[in-house]
Amino acid sequence: MKITYYTRNNCQLCDKGEIELALALDYFEDITIEFIDIDQSDELQQKYMLEVPVVAHGDTIIQSGRLDFVTIFEYLEQHSTRK
Repeated sequence: MKITYYTRNNCQLCDKGEIELALALDYFEDITIEFIDIDQSDELQQKYMLEVPVVAHGDTIIQSGRLDFVTIFEYLEQHSTRK
């Protein structure tokens, strides 16, 4: 399973969200994460500028803005193989 993490530099919410995401991912063995800096693409800036950080699974946005362990964990638990 692949998760995408949309982020940007100098974003405190992104830094905090990365910690929440890492905590949730620690419980699962079959998940990879791709980090994408939205500042590298005008299209991604338009799409996610007001929402970063964004955790997505394919076209599904798991959570955006203020991320929390519980929301991410519950989604992953339903869609992944747990350790």
